[in-house]
Amino acid sequence: MKNLDDFEEEIYKCSRCGLCQTVCPVYKVTLNECSVSRTKFNMLNGIIKGDLSLNKRILEYMDMCLGCNACKEFCPSNIDAREIFTAVKAQYYKQHHTVFSSYFLFKTILLSAKYGLLLYRFLKFDKITEFLSGKTKSKLLKRILLANTLARKNATEKIKAEIQKEKTKKAVYFKGCFNKYLNNDSETAVKNIFLNTDIELIEPDFECCGISHLSSGYEKEFVKLAKHNLKLIPKDCDYIITDCASCAYVLKSYDKYVSSNIKDRIVSVLDLLKNAKITVKDRPLTITAHKPCHDESGFIELIKKIKNAIYIEAENFDKCCGFSGKFAIAHSDISREISKRKAQDFLKTGAGIILTNCPACKLGINQGFIELGNKKPQVLNVIEFIAKYCTVEF
Repeated sequence: MKNLDDFEEEIYKCSRCGLCQTVCPVYKVTLNECSVSRTKFNMLNGIIKGDLSLNKRILEYMDMCLGCNACKEFCPSNIDAREIFTAVKAQYYKQHHTVFSSYFLFKTILLSAKYGLLLYRFLKFDKITEFLSGKTKSKLLKRILLANTLARKNATEKIKAEIQKEKTKKAVYFKGCFNKYLNNDSETAVKNIFLNTDIELIEPDFECCGISHLSSGYEKEFVKLAKHNLKLIPKDCDYIITDCASCAYVLKSYDKYVSSNIKDRIVSVLDLLKNAKITVKDRPLTITAHKPCHDESGFIELIKKIKNAIYIEAENFDKCCGFSGKFAIAHSDISREISKRKAQDFLKTGAGIILTNCPACKLGINQGFIELGNKKPQVLNVIEFIAKYCTVEF
């Protein structure tokens, strides 16, 4: 990973015009100039010149970022703020050890969440919290209600193939932490749909893609995860697929940190459905969509082609949902307000189903509706929607 000094020219290119201010979702909520890229670049320029030191306070400002890169898309100089802030955090943690960088701790939290949700489902706490939600506006209860979206599982009907196709291709399925530990609805949907194809799914026991460690600047642990996952990928596979936009983004980033030859084989599950004929069963359904910050699949075009699906584009459909993993914990108030504004945009469409292809974004959108207190539409991964409501012809 590059050091701060490697970005000196990039940071110098920033004209401090303030255009990033107009698109930064964090600034729109906080009106805090320190959340904007141009101000952070001023801080980093001071470090490069030796006028400032890279301390914990400056690190906190680097962390006040969703990593959505909206500022890059709007920047006249096309400066990649996300890459720079990640490198700065990595440089800080090379000098300051933190226990939170441990993958063992991260995995322990995931396992605790997994068994906690199993108990939550078994004791029917989801029904209890929903009943109480109409009686109180407690912030704690709102956070617990978000667990309901993980505890509730959508039934995904198996798609029956008239003719079982011979498997002539191999795809390694990277299902990600969400499927592995929290809710495997989209994993079930992927497996059901691929019964109908000539593609054999291979499921190595992958660890997390490492997005949390990468975005936090925990470079050493991230590289360990990348090396572990790369060892499990057969050389003769045709595809490496995932149903998560963030996982796809990180897997494609591996070759920046570890020597690999997988980038050209990484595709979204949705990429393999682009030539399929997809039809909503029974009755037309009104849908809208949220495009995750990491999405490169172009899934919006895919869902527009689904027969009997009426697509209504939401305002700001391609703007950050405000969740972004650790950000939702460290900056809960900001995260919830951004999600709330997203939910308001979705309500205006009148759609009964909101589609996305990132599990964290599902949480972000659900978080927004919990904040509004409205009865929310269904929020589904696109692949869940196809498996549950559609027929697919390859």
